[in-house]
Amino acid sequence: MAAAVISACTTVVVAALVFALNQYAQMRAERRQARLARINTQLRELYGPLYVLVDVNECIYRGLMAAGLPGKGDRTKDTLAVGWKKWLDHALFPANVRMRDLILSNGDLLREEGMPDELRMFCAHVSYFEVSRATGTQGAEADRVYIRHPGDVYPDYVRGAYAALKREQRELLTAEERGRRFGPRRRPRA
Repeated sequence: MAAAVISACTTVVVAALVFALNQYAQMRAERRQARLARINTQLRELYGPLYVLVDVNECIYRGLMAAGLPGKGDRTKDTLAVGWKKWLDHALFPANVRMRDLILSNGDLLREEGMPDELRMFCAHVSYFEVSRATGTQGAEADRVYIRHPGDVYPDYVRGAYAALKREQRELLTAEERGRRFGPRRRPRA
């Protein structure tokens, strides 16, 4: 009789333990799936497009500098009229506006809780430049630029955030694949 009670208790304890461990594993898998879905959305709707636009703008800018366009401190109205203004009006500035709009419309997808300074300064610069253009004082052509481009910290931030999200995405996908490969087999539903 005692052996039967011990056996029954052991069976109940083992069943409860298996149930609890299964629930825990399922919760972890669901959290991982939710995190992966969030990262995929961040990459698709904010950091991916920002990364591409930053990269293209940086490529154009480096190409212009290599072709002999004067640096910021050496630009005059004459050099602006010759080359810089065309590239600014038709490539660099429209891309900057798209980046600013992406940031403003997808602020809920930022990795941080608040707006990072690099993004805040970039958005402020683009808005300032937009107003300068509308009033006829073209940003760099004006005697004073009140809100400057944040410089290398902006593309560095975008590249760093994109790389970190891609790394985390890869880790989550690897963990999910490992879980599928080694996890419990489930029967297909009939």
